[in-house]
Formats: sequence, structure tokens, C-alpha cells
Amino acid sequence: MTSQLQTPGGGMSASAAPTTESAEAALNHPVLDDAAAPQLAGTPVKLIASDIDGTILSYKLTASGAVSPRTVEAFQAASEAGVVVVLVTGRPVRNMRPVSDTLGEIGPVICSNGAVMYDLAQDRLVSSWPMQAEALFSAKDIILDLDPGAFFAAETLEHLHLEDGFAKDSLFYDDAKRKGAGIGEEQLLFGPLDETLERGTRGEVRTPDSEVGQDHVADRVVKLLVKTHSMDPDTFLAEVRRRAGHLVSVTHSAPGVSLLELAAKGINKAAGLQRFATSLGVNQQNVVAFGDMPNDIEMLQWAGTSWAVGSAHPMARAAANHVTSSCDDDGVAVIIEKLLAGQL
Repeated sequence: MTSQLQTPGGGMSASAAPTTESAEAALNHPVLDDAAAPQLAGTPVKLIASDIDGTILSYKLTASGAVSPRTVEAFQAASEAGVVVVLVTGRPVRNMRPVSDTLGEIGPVICSNGAVMYDLAQDRLVSSWPMQAEALFSAKDIILDLDPGAFFAAETLEHLHLEDGFAKDSLFYDDAKRKGAGIGEEQLLFGPLDETLERGTRGEVRTPDSEVGQDHVADRVVKLLVKTHSMDPDTFLAEVRRRAGHLVSVTHSAPGVSLLELAAKGINKAAGLQRFATSLGVNQQNVVAFGDMPNDIEMLQWAGTSWAVGSAHPMARAAANHVTSSCDDDGVAVIIEKLLAGQL
């Protein structure tokens, strides 16, 4: 069975069922041998993985996707040198268009905190790791027990489900901002998640009128979002992890906003990056990673060498091997330039 995923350009592309090693292997990206790769303290660097928002893209410019010219040049130079560059982001695929328009030719990206791998160059879904309905709704109930005033949203392969309280005062109610982020009105479904995801006894997560069956992949939840006004982001993160961490992965990436991002248990940026690296035959020690928020922690810890930008959350700084300049000062570009110049 095939599914359709709304692509960054607004079109629909047919794609095979997710989570297949052969699909990842079909990326077939050339990889440098040890002698040809840039060296980092004597270790060849073959793969650079970077977060987007707050790492290479200022939070002031997230809607526009205006990555600085210096960072664009650094990424292009790395690619021209034969280093594989992959973006690893909490963004859904549909929000990649502004960034890809700035950076130019981009191949595979790891989106939704590791739950989706999409090849922008070929405009196709490579693989996805959706949440199980039982775990999703159980975690939702646990969070509502913690905070009855919490509001939810759910990212699926086709839609964004939004409870009214979550969408209030957001870009989803502003036509210009929504279109600028590459989100079409047809992708939005408003209402309580129990209704729009049709919570029921069948144990399947689906949208109204969608076909459901054993092979159903058309509208599965890859990320559950929850927002509260009753506690600060780090406290909210710690409490939900303590209560629901046995069911789902829990993280956050929005500075100053009590907004959590939940995924299937075991899914995070490190898991997605590891699958991608393995598909290329790249070893962990040959990977360099950059990030700035708690959703980058596992990736920063997994990579052979990692940098947090100077403006990063304290948790991300603690997880990384090194700290570079801030995002607004092109901290990632600084390191890539030094790497390619043999100065690291």
C-alpha cells in the first residue's frame, strides 16, 4: 500500500510503506574514504548533522528560513568537499520549504525529532516511525491528570491536528504566517484530538474518512505536542518524563515556551541519525553534530564529536563535547570552516 505525504512544495508524492532498511539504503549517498575526509584530531569526518532552529537559523528568523549567507556557504563547502550533510530537526517535513529554499539543494532530512526521514531531492518519504495509539492516548491521559488545562496537537504524515486552545494566538490562525511556513489550510484539522484522531476501541489512530487497516500508513501520528501555562518548560518536561516516559519519548525545543514534543518510545534525533549513518556505512566516530535544545541532547551525546552553540540551553551545552559561538554569530559555520581548513 502507498501513502501520500504533503511535500514542502505543496504537492503530493506517493511513497512506499515506511520503516524499511532497503528504502534507507536506496539513498545511496557517496561517502568519503578515510584518507580523503577532513580530519578532526586525527579522526576522519564523513557526516555532519545539524539541528536547524536556534542552531543554524536564528529564532528571530524561523518563519522566513533565512539562514545566514556564511552558514549557507559553509554547508555548501562541506558538501563540495564530499562530506555528507544532513539536517536533523523537530520540524515536520511541511515546514522545511523555507529552509530548503535558502540552503539550496538538500537531500535527505531527518524530521519530527527522528520520527521521519524524507528525501527532499527526490521528493519522497524514506521511512517513518509513528506512535502507537494506545501509548499516545495513555500518555495524553496521564498529562491531563497532571494538568487538566493542557492543550494538544498531533503531527501526522498528512495533517496537523489542533485543539483550539493549542492553536490560539499561533501562526495557524494567521493566513499569511501559515502560508509562509508552507502549511496549507487543507492540512489542518481543528477539534479535540479524541475526535479528530477518532479515539476508539480499534486501537488505530486515523483522521475522519481515512481508510484504516493493517497496512494503513496514510495518517499516523509521528509527534504529539502538548502545551501548558501552569509550569515552566523544564519542570513540565521533568514531570511528564517521570510519569509517561515509560510509554513515549518526551522532549522540548521551544525556548521559553512550555511546549513538549512526544514521539514513539525510543525515537529521538540520535536514533534517526544512527539509522541514517548506518545506511551510509558511516561509523559513529566519523559523525559531527550541532544542536541547541533538549531535543538535541541524545544526538549530541551519540555523535563522535559534537558542539552546542553558545546560545544553547544548559542541558544541550552539558551534552555536547564542545561549545562554539552563538547561533546569531554563525557558530556552526565557524566550526565547519575550521574543519575544512584543517584547523581542528
